Amino acid sequence: MHKFFKYPLLVFLFLATSSGIIAQETDMPISEGPYIYWEDGFFYAKWVEEGKMKMENKISPDFPTTRLGLGVDTEQFSNSFISKPGTKQKYKAVSNIVVVSDIHGQYGLMVTFMDRGDKVTEILWLAYKLEQQALKTGGRLHFLIGNHELMVASNDLRYLHPKYVSAVDIMGITVEELYGLNSVLGNWVRQRPAIITINDLLFVHAGISPEFIERKMTAKKVNRMFQETILGPYPPKAKKEEDYYFLMESNGPVWYRGYFDEGEISEAGIDKILTYFKSKHIIVGHTSFQTVSSHFGGKVVGVDSSIKDGEDGEVLVVENGKLFRGLKDGKKVDF
Repeated sequence: MHKFFKYPLLVFLFLATSSGIIAQETDMPISEGPYIYWEDGFFYAKWVEEGKMKMENKISPDFPTTRLGLGVDTEQFSNSFISKPGTKQKYKAVSNIVVVSDIHGQYGLMVTFMDRGDKVTEILWLAYKLEQQALKTGGRLHFLIGNHELMVASNDLRYLHPKYVSAVDIMGITVEELYGLNSVLGNWVRQRPAIITINDLLFVHAGISPEFIERKMTAKKVNRMFQETILGPYPPKAKKEEDYYFLMESNGPVWYRGYFDEGEISEAGIDKILTYFKSKHIIVGHTSFQTVSSHFGGKVVGVDSSIKDGEDGEVLVVENGKLFRGLKDGKKVDF
């Protein structure tokens, strides 16, 4: 078991399901998946194996593990369709936390820590399985929505790795259908929150802008809007359309970069946001640095440590309220 698994709370802060066009292409036949769907009371699976589509209808309860090696069964799939994670997402008295951000398909680095590459599906299944395991042992896994989840769910393919374009062609579906509402992974991802608070830490993919609090939005209302309308099946109510579009644009929580643009926001502005959320630190990803980084005297912590480059990276470790940079070799470094 990896050294970071001793922490009972693992936060996937912004996984990023898009993989980036900079990754190397290969002439070898691709393998991809599996993707598992619910239809007419049964689960079925589709995947690509050495360039050819494979499909299994009405899969047995143990098929996901015995044939696909996922480590979960169809009962867990059914439960995840039925159970909803809620929208309030506030947690207290949590002593130990590990946060990993902007993995962009770098599965090997992500596993090393407990990750732009072509292993997005593998990472999602690992996160799905880890959530089940964490609950059984008294811990939790939190997976937050980021801009790439939003892009793929809305069929915006600008940064999609060529592997997934080839896979959907072979399977005869669209990229949006890979993570559709009847997909096990799609349903699971679409139900994740955009904002959570743990102790005095506020977690969000890109950041909370001054406009966010001017609109008097709350984490609960934002999470509900993401789950029900932005990533869900329902259109926004007429009186909520302005908020709906705000959440998907540059000042919304999955795109905002103002903390790191000089002159965009002052420390007083950060204090106002922290007071609004009754928090001491804002933990964000989205904007890349070479390390987990401290800004505004530690009031903002940037957790995107360029894991997407596939070479190195860090995680944020929180032990009894103290923040550390967690290195790949398991060591912790003070800010």
